[in-house]
Amino acid sequence: MNNDQIEGIGQQVKGAVKRAFGKMVGDAKMAADGAAEQTSGEAEVAAAPNSGQVMGIDVDRIKGVAHQLGGAVKEGIGSLISDPDLRQSGIAEQNAGKVQNALGSARDTAREAVDKAK
Repeated sequence: MNNDQIEGIGQQVKGAVKRAFGKMVGDAKMAADGAAEQTSGEAEVAAAPNSGQVMGIDVDRIKGVAHQLGGAVKEGIGSLISDPDLRQSGIAEQNAGKVQNALGSARDTAREAVDKAK
């Protein structure tokens, strides 16, 4: 893992949190700024050498866990403030994160099988 990957992942996480918080409080500019920062981080990770993995872990696994975490926060806040739409949005984001994580896990398994076959 190199510094560009670390910085890119940091931007992705920061942007995702900012975007989610902006959506939760109804601040469209904050949500848009967060989405832009998240996209910038994704581009930075993608441009880095060996961008498909970070420390031997597929990037989609990391992103999937981040989505699951963000979704859990949304669901919790939605429950706390009795906002069923926000709660459902959080559940949907968690489920999307689980799918993304599973996709990354499958790629990791395939890579490991190829490496063993060599």
